[in-house]
Amino acid sequence: MSTLQHDSLFETCNDRWDIVPCLNGVGSWEVIETDSGSVHETFDTLDEARKAREEYVMDTWEGLLQ
Repeated sequence: MSTLQHDSLFETCNDRWDIVPCLNGVGSWEVIETDSGSVHETFDTLDEARKAREEYVMDTWEGLLQ
C-alpha cells in the first residue's frame, strides 16, 4: 500500500472521531463516532478526551491496514 493510500486512510479515520461538549452533565467532553453519532466515552478534561480520541483514531487506522 502506498504512502498516499496510508495518508488517505488515516484522514478517513481522523474524520471519523470527534470531541464535543457533554450536555448531559456526566462529564465535560465526549468522544463520539461521527458516522453514527454514538458516544464512546465521556471525560472531565479536554486533554483526557484528546488522548482517547487519538487512541480511537490509531486503533481504527491500524484495523483498516490489516
